[in-house]
Amino acid sequence: MIHIPDSIFPKDADGNSICPKCQKLLNVCDCPSFDPTRPKMDLFKPSVLLDKSNRHGKTVTLIKGLPPDEMYLKELSKTLKVKTGSGGTRYISEGSGVIEVQGDQRATVKKIIKVV
Repeated sequence: MIHIPDSIFPKDADGNSICPKCQKLLNVCDCPSFDPTRPKMDLFKPSVLLDKSNRHGKTVTLIKGLPPDEMYLKELSKTLKVKTGSGGTRYISEGSGVIEVQGDQRATVKKIIKVV
């Protein structure tokens, strides 16, 4: 994990670091992401499902409902592809991030992203 020092954030009148988007203190900020590499996952409900449609009989594991943050999707898709030993892709569709991993990888993906 990358640690971002408080010194790069703007300060309020008391010298406390605040979110550049909502102007709240960092520890109470509820923005989806004041740091694009670390979206707040509790605001998103990812779903993991198997898809065969329009794939000539081949299956892919779809992870939908992820944050629409390109850097986050890139890092997560790379982790998923390495852990499963499969290929895949990522994209943003209808305002949410989607990752496709080749094959039936639902169990592994659920362990990695901790879907409840």
